[in-house]
Amino acid sequence: MSEGEKPLVDKSESSSFEDLASAAAHEIEEAKLAAATAAEKEKSAETQKDEWQDLLGSGALLKKIIKSGDDSEGLRPHRGDICRISYEIKIKDSNEDCFEKRDNIKIYLGDNEILQGLDLALTLMYKGEACHLHMAPRFGYGESGLKPGESLGLIGEADGPKYDGSVIGPDTWLEAKLELHDWSEEPEHETLSIAERMEIGIRRRKRGNWWYGREEPQLAIQLYRRALDVLDESEGGITDPTPSGELAQASDALQELLEERLRVHNNMAAAQHKAGAFDAALQAVTRVLSCQPKNAKALYRKSRILSAMGRNAEALEAARAMGGIAPADAGARRQLLLCEQKVSRDRSVERRLAKRMLGTASPKPGVAPDKKPSRAKMLVWGSLLLSLLVGVASVLVYRYKVQAH
Repeated sequence: MSEGEKPLVDKSESSSFEDLASAAAHEIEEAKLAAATAAEKEKSAETQKDEWQDLLGSGALLKKIIKSGDDSEGLRPHRGDICRISYEIKIKDSNEDCFEKRDNIKIYLGDNEILQGLDLALTLMYKGEACHLHMAPRFGYGESGLKPGESLGLIGEADGPKYDGSVIGPDTWLEAKLELHDWSEEPEHETLSIAERMEIGIRRRKRGNWWYGREEPQLAIQLYRRALDVLDESEGGITDPTPSGELAQASDALQELLEERLRVHNNMAAAQHKAGAFDAALQAVTRVLSCQPKNAKALYRKSRILSAMGRNAEALEAARAMGGIAPADAGARRQLLLCEQKVSRDRSVERRLAKRMLGTASPKPGVAPDKKPSRAKMLVWGSLLLSLLVGVASVLVYRYKVQAH
């Protein structure tokens, strides 16, 4: 079981709808940032330092420069760059001290490793620049907010510190101080050692788990995809560069990397299921089971995904396989019972439809059935009718004879 996940109880193809939604959202934000950049160039540095800038034109993300950066070359970091930053965050207009402070940490820009407001602001900063930010809830902790005792989800920390301030609600604004020290381009994955790939992949998976736990499956999916970018095999396979330049296979390390990759696929299946991308989720969990057919968590998720797709018989098959592997797990037993109930209902519906088609359906309660007369009753009624006809004929013959005389 991967870190940051719940027990067994709880959308990764590029064609799935969550990719389109994510891409559209990024395009909108980038367009707004581009417009903000153009408007910013028209102002002097002194003017910028003395006023709040509306970065997105909606009033939801405000910036005030407190230290100018090096804009001599007009260079700013881009999505995917590795930025070295310092920041501190507190509740806006609150007397409380900052509840999160980090110095000289490295983040991958655009990966949502930090709050979205900080991520967006960095794309409009120069090297050495420092600023104050006012962030609307959607660029902070969103509708879920943050309660005392919940994880801050700090980068690279499996069991990071817990939040101990006042409740941050869905309407709570945040203010932050942010400084961009410098940045560098993300290196080509082929140049990284297996250990470096593992470190980056685990870091992204854990951050994805944090977003998943906050009911943000789309952001979790983005982090899981980024993890797979560095964990997936490249042409010729993943190798570990040696000092001599020769590329020697490291089977144990590769096995660990494979297992980490499967953990990411497994977690992404859960996030895609939660986001409603069932086809993509099924593909992700199938990748896991192709390598680990007895992975109970993958079987559990496959059962839930198939059930959501209405494929109840297949869901029951997966649930039974899961029950055989983890018979004592309460979540496995509940999922098996649920699948059995759904399959039973499906079969009842099929039987009723078959009876209707064959004309043998049982009558509804309170409605008398249409009974056909028995053969014996038909004979009795036939005899009575024949006797009546004979009697009538006899009367007619008698009257005819009387009139003739």
